[in-house]
Amino acid sequence: MKDLKECLAEYGLSDKESLVYLSMLELGPASVQDIAKKSGVNRATTYVMIESLKRRGLMSTFDQGKKTMFVAESPERLKRLIEKDVRLIQEKEDRLKEALPSFLALYNSSTQEKPIVKFFEGEEGVRSAREIMMQTRGEMLNFVAINEETLSISKIDERQRVEAGKRIHGKIIMAIKEGLKSPYFDRTNWEVKHIAYESYPFTGDLHLFDNKVLYIIMKAKPIAFLLESPEVYALTRAMYEAVWRCARSSE
Repeated sequence: MKDLKECLAEYGLSDKESLVYLSMLELGPASVQDIAKKSGVNRATTYVMIESLKRRGLMSTFDQGKKTMFVAESPERLKRLIEKDVRLIQEKEDRLKEALPSFLALYNSSTQEKPIVKFFEGEEGVRSAREIMMQTRGEMLNFVAINEETLSISKIDERQRVEAGKRIHGKIIMAIKEGLKSPYFDRTNWEVKHIAYESYPFTGDLHLFDNKVLYIIMKAKPIAFLLESPEVYALTRAMYEAVWRCARSSE
């Protein structure tokens, strides 16, 4: 009986619908009272289940004297229900195929490139975002707050981070919290400037590379956002260069 109920559930029948239908199969023509007793479903709910089964075409009624009797349709009806569902799905698929070119035309109607936004969460997410960043072969611009959170997150894949710092070139603006030191990186290929952390306190990193803008936000569970868009990159780079001109050179 349990296997049959599980099978009926795959056809979309609820637990009580299944109990009522299976009881009707065993009883043959029966009254609501007998069906409720056999299924263990109260009489009022049995009426509701019977109406639901009737809409599905799984039962029918007839009058026997002054009584209304209920009888289950053959289980073969279940097969026809599935065949009907398959036909409906095929019809939907056919309609989608016809409409898809129009949908794609709307999607691609913009003359400007749509930004691509990706979200990363947790240490594994930050690691994935960094791997994308470290694939660049061009110039990179970094804006980094050095505080306890930064130093903690910099330990993720420390060796890979240091090696990438030797391979990539660019500029770094640092805001270092008083009493802390920057994590190690090779400065051979990097220009470094500083701004006062106390005047502009923030937590996180900003990285610009390959028309991409990567934000890493330091918190108990770090998160990162990667935006790929020439327009967003150009705007963020303009702001970066403005800060670069006002920052002081590294000692």
